[in-house]
Amino acid sequence: MKKILIISDGIPGHFNQSKGVALIISEIDECITATHEMAWRSNFLRSLLTIISKLLLKLKNKIIAKGILWMYLPINIQGLDLIIAAGGNSAPLSAAIKLAHSVPVIQLGSPRGLHSSMFNALITIEKYFDDPSNIIAAISPNLYSPAICSRAAQKKNLKEHLLFLIGGEGIGYSYSTMEWETMIMKIQNLHSQTKLPISIVTSRRTSIEVENLLQSSLKNIPGDYSAWFHHGDKNFNLAALLGSAINIFVTEDSAMMISESISSGKPVTTLYPSNIKSPNRYKNHIAKYIDLELIYRAPIYDFQLRSTQDLNEKITEHRNGLAKKLMRAIGW
Repeated sequence: MKKILIISDGIPGHFNQSKGVALIISEIDECITATHEMAWRSNFLRSLLTIISKLLLKLKNKIIAKGILWMYLPINIQGLDLIIAAGGNSAPLSAAIKLAHSVPVIQLGSPRGLHSSMFNALITIEKYFDDPSNIIAAISPNLYSPAICSRAAQKKNLKEHLLFLIGGEGIGYSYSTMEWETMIMKIQNLHSQTKLPISIVTSRRTSIEVENLLQSSLKNIPGDYSAWFHHGDKNFNLAALLGSAINIFVTEDSAMMISESISSGKPVTTLYPSNIKSPNRYKNHIAKYIDLELIYRAPIYDFQLRSTQDLNEKITEHRNGLAKKLMRAIGW
């Protein structure tokens, strides 16, 4: 059985992306997965050490790579068949491991000064290098798939419902109080039309004021599956909620929530405010999902139910395609 080590930089979104890649590979070749929390020998100098590491790695020297590894707390490489990491902070460490120990490495995220050839595979949403090592993922890797969500919903025996994943300020998105209030009225109208329960899941980006507004305004609508972040509801089963939802609505400020929603195979509508100042790379990210017909897009104050077309086959095809490319890249 193959052994995978995930190097975590402590950022939950990055860690979940890495776990998502490990899951995709494990569906083809059974694996054991472990985790290592990366750390510098000198936390005070970590920014400087990261810059120095990237510069030295361009020399592609094994001895120098081992010197770079000394800058970090040690990792037990013995017996590993694959290393997966995500985020700019972990990239120099994983690249140094590949160079010094010839262990296959999959890195996720924008390269930030390192060429994709420094890894066996660099997974990105948009193309950075004209090199086979730069593998483009149609959907950001995450922990969910249509099959996983369906099984979770059946196990929990959840009823059909409408699911709203709510974020807040972030990546140039800003929602006004009036927009939140208008969204609430639209949710109330949807419930009146469908008689379906409404599930609200808030996140760390949701302000407590917005969460309180949602909770108080929707208290008369059935919402037993709702999870309120600021009220301590953090250990809910998102896979089951995704799998039992008829439609999923997600605020457009979170790339991870969008990719997780898409991966369920359910109809997904992203909700955007009037005030958007997101970078072009994020706009391209959203546009790509629209072009692939994986999401609908609507203003937060004017959205509607979408047809319950089955996207399971399309999502599974994307996952299998990514898995095959990765397996070739790491030589399995």
